[in-house]
Amino acid sequence: MYRNRHMRQAEQQGGKSLLLGTGVLLLLVLPVISFADVRITLNNTFIEKYKNRATIDATYTVDMAHKKPNLPTNDGDLHIAGRAPEIGLPTVAEIMNAASQQQAVDLIHSAEGTGNPVKVSGAWRLWSEHGGTSDQVQGKALQPFDTTNPPHVFEIHPVTRIQDLNLAGSLKPIEGYSPKDAHDAFTNYENKRCKVIPGTKTTTIITPMAGYNYVEFLMEIQDDKQLELADGRIVAASVLESEGELLVQACRMIFIKDTPPEEAVIGLKKGDRLHVLGIPRIDLSNISWRIKNYKTKPDVLNRDLPYEIIIVGVYKD
Repeated sequence: MYRNRHMRQAEQQGGKSLLLGTGVLLLLVLPVISFADVRITLNNTFIEKYKNRATIDATYTVDMAHKKPNLPTNDGDLHIAGRAPEIGLPTVAEIMNAASQQQAVDLIHSAEGTGNPVKVSGAWRLWSEHGGTSDQVQGKALQPFDTTNPPHVFEIHPVTRIQDLNLAGSLKPIEGYSPKDAHDAFTNYENKRCKVIPGTKTTTIITPMAGYNYVEFLMEIQDDKQLELADGRIVAASVLESEGELLVQACRMIFIKDTPPEEAVIGLKKGDRLHVLGIPRIDLSNISWRIKNYKTKPDVLNRDLPYEIIIVGVYKD
C-alpha cells in the first residue's frame, strides 16, 4: 500500500478538504531534473480557471484526424490534432469508443484541414506522455499540424460534445481493450518527480515523460461529501486492485457532468465502491497551492507530480 499522500496534504494544512485540492505532497529526495524531462509553461490565469473544473470548451481547428478509429484492441479512440485559442498549446482531442460515434467522426472529417473551427467540449487533460523534446509554452504561435500525434501535453480527452452532438454515451469501458494494470499504473503515477517554477504571469512544470493512459481499478468512496462543479463533480476515493488490495488511500476522482460515470457515483457514500476505467491528468489545484505557498514552504516546488483521475467508464459487475 502506498502512503496516503493526499490525506497527509490535508493534515499539513490544518484539515482542509481533499476535494478542494489544496494539499501538498510528501517531500522526497528527488533526482536532478534531466534534459529528457518535459517543460510545460502555463499561464497562471489558466491554472486558476481550470484547477477545479472537469472540462473545457474549445473553438477547435481540426488540422488532422485519424481516417478511422483505432481498433478496440488499441483503445478504440479517434485522435484529432488541432489548435484552439482557449488552450494555446498543441492539442489532441480524443473520441472514446469512436466506432459507435460515426456522426461525430464524419463531422470531424468534414472540418479537417478546412481552417473552419468546430465547437468541441470534453475533459481537459494535461499529461506528459507525448511531450516531445521542445518546451510546451502556452500562447506560443502554432502552425497547422501534419500529423495526428504532434508533440503535445494537452488533450481534450474524452470528447463529450462536438457542435450539437452529445457524445456522453461514449464514456464507457472499451470492449476488446485491455487497460493498464492498476498496480503498475499507480506505481508509475506515485513516483513521478516534479519541479515547479512560479512566475508573475506564468508557471513552469518540469516532469518526466508519463504514460499509463487507461487504467482499470476499484475506487472506494472516502467522503460522503462530493464537490459539485458546474461541469461535473470531484470525489475523494481510495484506489484498490481488482482483488481489493489498497494501492492509494486517497485521490481526487473527476466526473464529467451528465455522463454515465457521474450518474453512477451520485448518491454513493463513504465505503461504497465502483469498478472503473480512468485516465490520469496533472492536478492543477495542487500546482496552484504550491504557487501560493512556496514562499513560506520552499520545498513544495520540488515534490512529486500531483495527479488526479478522470473517470471515463464504469464496469457493470
